[in-house]
Amino acid sequence: METVETIKESMESDIPRLQEAIKAESLEREDANAALFSKASEELRKLRDRVDAQRKAREDTEEAMLEMLKDMVGRIKADIEAERSDRKATEETLLALLEDTCTKLTAMTNQV
Repeated sequence: METVETIKESMESDIPRLQEAIKAESLEREDANAALFSKASEELRKLRDRVDAQRKAREDTEEAMLEMLKDMVGRIKADIEAERSDRKATEETLLALLEDTCTKLTAMTNQV
């Protein structure tokens, strides 16, 4: 059996070695945590960049669609106004022809 002195010597030599191993393991764990944090931060930044790019693309698309709708509304309004103008001109022409016909009929009726 080991004596107390042998156990004491064994512990005195093992304790510093174990302390160094614990310290080294602690440093490795800190390095691993720092690397993990760095990687997670980089992934979050990439994700944020992608979200920003998608938001920008959506906003650009919405703006383009809004401009297209504004142009379409403008063209439709112009078409409606042109149609009104044509209809009014046609109406005035028909009224003039009707008045002319009525005048001629009245004149013919008075001659008879």
